Amino acid sequence: MADRKASKRNRSGARPSLKWWIASLALLMITAVWAGIYFTRPRAAAEPAPTEVGEIPHIHGLAVDPFDSTTLWIGSHGSLIRVTAGRWARVGRQTFDMMGFNVHPSQANVLLTSGHPGQADRRPNPLGVEISRDGGQSWQRLALTGAADFHAMTISRADPQKLYAWNVSGRIGLYRSRDGGRSWEYLGERGPGRVFYLTVHPSKGNVVFAGTDRGLLVSEDGGMTWRAHLSADVLNVPITAVEFHPTNSEIAYAYAARSGLGLIRSMDGGKRWTPVGFFLGDRDAVGNLALDPKDPQVVFLATFSGDLYRSGDGGRTRERWVSAGKIVTR
Repeated sequence: MADRKASKRNRSGARPSLKWWIASLALLMITAVWAGIYFTRPRAAAEPAPTEVGEIPHIHGLAVDPFDSTTLWIGSHGSLIRVTAGRWARVGRQTFDMMGFNVHPSQANVLLTSGHPGQADRRPNPLGVEISRDGGQSWQRLALTGAADFHAMTISRADPQKLYAWNVSGRIGLYRSRDGGRSWEYLGERGPGRVFYLTVHPSKGNVVFAGTDRGLLVSEDGGMTWRAHLSADVLNVPITAVEFHPTNSEIAYAYAARSGLGLIRSMDGGKRWTPVGFFLGDRDAVGNLALDPKDPQVVFLATFSGDLYRSGDGGRTRERWVSAGKIVTR
């Protein structure tokens, strides 16, 4: 009988040892735990579908995306707008006023802005500097909350850690950051006067241009001291906007609010300026410029009255995209 039982065990295989059962049970427990973690872990929220828009409140900032030149970003009064292939979409749910709006020149989907809270927004006023790292879906405080309303702000393309901004709330004047906007130093009101626009030379992070009510001013020491631009074309003429081409520092555009000037262009790094034939009269002016990094002939112009134009030939002719805040092209 014993021989038959032994033979039966041999035919069916040896019985598993106690150690084998313990190891198997442990493996099942680990698998169950990991499965529970995987299936119960909060998942990142999908990007909400952009909302199509037909109107744009007052435009405060323009930028052609440095990684996708088919995309135009618009920071406006109460919303962020993205324009791609004729589609105008509101990004995110924020309702705050985007002053000093910028797209980061070297980090994809990173945007910076300043401004004021929107309706039902309990954040301090002014907002200081806010940053988005997900293409405008969400925003976080970065610096100077409750202390700064930067109506003009710019990021150096040569050194993106350097930012310059003009504050109109509280301690009015020029501010500079050397750590990507996390901290700021106050440089005072000396020099620029009333600032409409700031931009940095594309390859020289310490060379800053300011469009002011007294003309085009230049600082060659990171905003510490200023001088009037030497070109007679822009002396003592209000300059409401000025931008250098991102990859060709010889090309620059500006708007000079005087009859006979208007939109002007430089092909020698800002030494000489030539009108291109676009003057808006005494009641309006260009408040924002954006240049296509791939094509220096493509220029976007937003006016104080709520118009937006695109030019494909350096400003000589223009297609109106927005008229008094209403989108007129798709």
